[in-house]
Amino acid sequence: MEKDINIAIVGGTGSLGSALALRLVAPGVRVIIGSRDREKARTVVESLRKILGKGSLEGETNQEAVQEAEFVVIAVPYEGHATTVAQLKGQLTGKTVIDAVVPLKKGRPFVPPAGSALMEAQEILGDEAPVIGALHNISAVDLQSPDASLGDVLVCGDNDAAKQKVMEIIHKIGARTFDAGPAANGYVIEGLTGILIYLNRKYKSKHASVKVTGISD
Repeated sequence: MEKDINIAIVGGTGSLGSALALRLVAPGVRVIIGSRDREKARTVVESLRKILGKGSLEGETNQEAVQEAEFVVIAVPYEGHATTVAQLKGQLTGKTVIDAVVPLKKGRPFVPPAGSALMEAQEILGDEAPVIGALHNISAVDLQSPDASLGDVLVCGDNDAAKQKVMEIIHKIGARTFDAGPAANGYVIEGLTGILIYLNRKYKSKHASVKVTGISD
């Protein structure tokens, strides 16, 4: 992978997007936070810079954010997922899309018509860009803390080369990754988030995650 990495986080002003930005900037990744509102993106960037102290972090509209990025993370609520991806169609050629969206209704998972958020995005984009599912089961609270240990990240998609690149990026934030198979497995991984939400509520935690055992590093 090239030394310099540019990543746009679409919907980066949310809890997952901003926490992911903190983790990515620390090891030297250039991050562009995207939002429908440029000023909102830049306000979040200023607040994150106070925590980071240094690093390459910018705020733009979603469309502007993806222009210079090699990798584009989709981190919007599911309600805006299809619309957001459709608005970016035509601007993602040559890029890798990392879909971190989980279909939820009142905290409960459901399977959308396309089969998963991942497959919905790939259906919209077609051959324009590979879509890789990842980061669904990581706690935003743990991402926000640079010293917190992270759960394992299950990565799925139909493009093996793109999956490998995404796994290398995730290693930079301090998480183990596992190739969890084709895009068809996305609904299972996305659905696990609903279980983790329930466990957090049941056991009064904010740190539930997934750990894979029985496989050596």
